Amino acid sequence: MLDKILAAAEAHFEDHVTRLQRFIRQPSVSAESRGNDEMAAMLAEEIRVLGGKAEIVPGVDFPIVYGRIDSGAPRTVLIHSMYDTTPATEPEWLVPPFDAVRMDFENFGECIVARGAEDTKGPVSAVFAMIDSHRRAGIPLPVNLILVFEASELGSASLPPFVRSHRDALRKADVAYWPWHTQRADGTGVVWLGCKGIVTFKLRVRAGEWGGPTRAEIHGLHSTWIANPSHRLIAALASMKTNGDFDVAIDGFYGTSDPVTPDDEAMIDKLAGRLEPQVLLKEIGARRFKQDNFRDALRAHLFQSEFNISGIQAGHVIENGHKVVISTEAVASLDLRPLDGMTVEQVMSAIRTHLDRHGFYEVAIEINHGYVGGRMPLSHWAVQELIDAYRDVGLDPEIWPRTAAAIAVELFTRDLGIPWIATCPGHAGRKHSANEFLQLSSYGTAVAFMCRLMWRLARASAAGSGGTSR
Repeated sequence: MLDKILAAAEAHFEDHVTRLQRFIRQPSVSAESRGNDEMAAMLAEEIRVLGGKAEIVPGVDFPIVYGRIDSGAPRTVLIHSMYDTTPATEPEWLVPPFDAVRMDFENFGECIVARGAEDTKGPVSAVFAMIDSHRRAGIPLPVNLILVFEASELGSASLPPFVRSHRDALRKADVAYWPWHTQRADGTGVVWLGCKGIVTFKLRVRAGEWGGPTRAEIHGLHSTWIANPSHRLIAALASMKTNGDFDVAIDGFYGTSDPVTPDDEAMIDKLAGRLEPQVLLKEIGARRFKQDNFRDALRAHLFQSEFNISGIQAGHVIENGHKVVISTEAVASLDLRPLDGMTVEQVMSAIRTHLDRHGFYEVAIEINHGYVGGRMPLSHWAVQELIDAYRDVGLDPEIWPRTAAAIAVELFTRDLGIPWIATCPGHAGRKHSANEFLQLSSYGTAVAFMCRLMWRLARASAAGSGGTSR
């Protein structure tokens, strides 16, 4: 039966690409509040066309698409992904970013070059291609499906309350699956056992009783005796990192985050020996790592938290000119990626305590959204089936203990008490940048992989699973 399904997936590959193009051509840009309702409606209708039930659940910020396909199977898989994208305002685009153009791109052969090709309309479309391949083959899905598609680019604010209000139904799933294209340019598969979380926030310094101008701006000649909010913000930010920018210098920041085990160290060693640092840097788009030793860089990427300064705004920067002023306000936008075992409240409390202890009482913290990640043990039955599905399509995957990508894993492993797995083949890149792309030959592999994975999850023994999380 599986051979018949795989044959249907291959025979209707062009239909699957057309679906992907249709999804991309409906912009759904959360930061611009553009098209999300229309995209949610499109996905809900697609679920119904493929024989399922779907509803659009209002959210805190954007709606959630909640679908069910009941095939009468003993086991149920919850597939979680997102339908929104970041803006596509970069001037370097080779093609209009929402036209979903098929073209030969760099040395990857035929690709879709468009916003959302990687993040995440490619994976979402592959899920529907997998479902459609069963329908075209005339064979029921081997598992029941629960489908949850959210808009996550601004922090997944709608997901936690949705999970709370639908907990009883969602807990009927035997495993949660996050599809994400992780295949490398050379064809290597990559498996993540977990993810970090994310918190987005701002640090803001306004002039006030502590010092600074009382008018909108004053002349910079007063900087010797009038405090500058920009200087204070920069000093506060510098105090939060260790020398060399290698780690966070905040007491209590890591809370009770999970320790690095001997098994983890062994996985790091294996990855460090398998990866080519220069190839990895090229994929990332950088010339060097902060650390001089690649293993140290890899270990930090997997097992340290951090915060990133995404932007700083204050005063005036004039190209080929200058304005000599002390402004009344400075603000920095930051994101940090907590590990499992940390909490949003604990991390932000540690930052507040640190700032106060170092005399930065005037620095205000403004939290947007946040959640923590989580991870699974390598020995878990669902993880092993995921790895074997890669081998079924001819791939020997790299095993990463964790990725720095942010997904609310603990909502599934802790709040729902079900195991969580992630990743699929498919070579894609440049998310959040110009010329985001998905290699179409690898997209076909992704669809075949998902078909195989569903059949593996349906038939696997859960005995000796080792629990749902670490």
